Amino acid sequence: MKPSSDRDPSQELTPRAARRQFLNAKRGNVKDSTHRAYKFPTKHFVQYCENNGVERIGDINNYLLESWVQKRENENVKPITAKQTAKLNRVFIKWCENSGLVEPGTADRIRIPETDERDEVSQETVRRDQAQQVLNTLSTYEYGTRKHVAFRFMWDVGCRASGAIALDIDDLGTNPKNGKPTVQFRDRKQQGTPLKNGKKSERTIMISEDLRNLLQDYIDGRRDRVTDEYGRRPLFTTPTRRVSRQHLYKDTVAFSRPCVYTGFCPDGREIDGCEFAQKKKKAMSCPENFSLHPIRRGSITDHINRGWPKEELSERVDVSVDVLEKHYDARTEQDALERREEFRDLV
Repeated sequence: MKPSSDRDPSQELTPRAARRQFLNAKRGNVKDSTHRAYKFPTKHFVQYCENNGVERIGDINNYLLESWVQKRENENVKPITAKQTAKLNRVFIKWCENSGLVEPGTADRIRIPETDERDEVSQETVRRDQAQQVLNTLSTYEYGTRKHVAFRFMWDVGCRASGAIALDIDDLGTNPKNGKPTVQFRDRKQQGTPLKNGKKSERTIMISEDLRNLLQDYIDGRRDRVTDEYGRRPLFTTPTRRVSRQHLYKDTVAFSRPCVYTGFCPDGREIDGCEFAQKKKKAMSCPENFSLHPIRRGSITDHINRGWPKEELSERVDVSVDVLEKHYDARTEQDALERREEFRDLV
């Protein structure tokens, strides 16, 4: 029912209802990854409003906004996380402004926490020896499963999770010039599998024979035989559909717990009594595991350590050289020194 013109929506709409309308308005108008990014910060803010007795979206004031930012900063999160949370929530409040739900200028009053350049760069990464330990365990106990093959693929290739999700069986091919196996990444946004940078992310890369054989073992064996609504055969699947980011995330945080691939806990916990070890649903809370993006960062660093020129690597992993150097080169000073030493005799 259309509200009458003399009713003030700012005094009728709750923060939770405003958030719901905001997310609905953004759906389809921003990338899926951006839409997902809005969810937690706005949920956190709405819960803070409710816990502090704010029942109407129009009752939000400067004091509430600042106290929320301070609470986020004091929650033992990284500075960059607090900054990103505030920036994303500012988008929500700006939408509320434009919808006449809060006073003009309210969004600009949200203080954005300051960070230095080091804070801006994620320090989380997967080391080569760590990846090898995980792969050894998966190869022994989970050979040819989605979790094994998807992790091996992302580690070998260095692609984003969204790139792996978008792949079809038909994207596996062979280079006609040398007969070596290839994988092509194609942006199919209209069919629900966009690449991060659209058509600019499209590329065909070479993969090893060993990886291609593993992919074939998976396709012939443990892969769920699923065809999507467009007649495409997704490479990575669930029993009913193409795998999602959430599926890959849950797989990763579960098998990357150190107690799974090393048999002991670096945090000193008793494995039999640790809820992170004994309850799969609690795996994401394990302080010692890793999630999806550190795989990409670690893979790119490993490529650099193995001598890949950054210009060629940037094309392979779909990221500019500048961004690669700032965000993905996780080499230590000793790593970089050893690489320079290898080329010393060429000078």
